[in-house]
Amino acid sequence: MAFMLTLVSQERELISEEVDFVKAKGVDGEFGVLTGHSPFISLLDPGELVVRKGAALYSYYVSGGVAEVLPKSVIILANTVERADEIDEQLARRARENAEEALKRPISEIERRTYLLELKRESVRLSIVARRRSSRHPGQVTEE
Repeated sequence: MAFMLTLVSQERELISEEVDFVKAKGVDGEFGVLTGHSPFISLLDPGELVVRKGAALYSYYVSGGVAEVLPKSVIILANTVERADEIDEQLARRARENAEEALKRPISEIERRTYLLELKRESVRLSIVARRRSSRHPGQVTEE
């Protein structure tokens, strides 16, 4: 049984349709949602958002935000969202390497936190790209 998913970023509305399952990364851990789920609100950590609609899986990178789960709907307001096929692997790899190099140098606490967040963000984006290549989770993103 399907429920309504609305996925909105600051730039655009990506999804507003019925889906069968959603998995997201909250600040307290991952959670999955099916129709009839108990209501809750969660802040989102940078991570992968997986959406199942029928037999198709859709994968997105979410940089953070908030999710409201209700029995018949899920609303996700994200800071930024990228479809898995929009992730530039080379750019993400360079950004991760730059963050790793910066963290080896003496820097301020604010800079350290900024680079740690960058390292986390790019590592998640690269893991989504890698997962799309595996047979375990092809992460089909052929939007209709």
